[in-house]
Amino acid sequence: MKIQITNISGHQTSKVFAITLAILMLPFSFISIFFFLMAPEMKTNNGEQIPNFPFLFFAFAPVFYGVMFYFMQRLFCWVYNLVAKKVGGFEFETSE
Repeated sequence: MKIQITNISGHQTSKVFAITLAILMLPFSFISIFFFLMAPEMKTNNGEQIPNFPFLFFAFAPVFYGVMFYFMQRLFCWVYNLVAKKVGGFEFETSE
């Protein structure tokens, strides 16, 4: 039996996708915090101490990825629903 997906729930799909990606980014976050604490500091021209590399940016990557992918997935669902109304949705075959 062939089934077509003609409508995707934007909020639910985006929420699941964003949370999944945020969880998958957690190991990178912990690694970056470790490197942030271990990295030697550099001195600027005015004598200020700054970290050698912006590891804290990567520490917050799960939050950035979660928010970014939520909105990008919402956009994808909206465009998919428009296209699926005109030409049909994804089609797959099932069997019992």
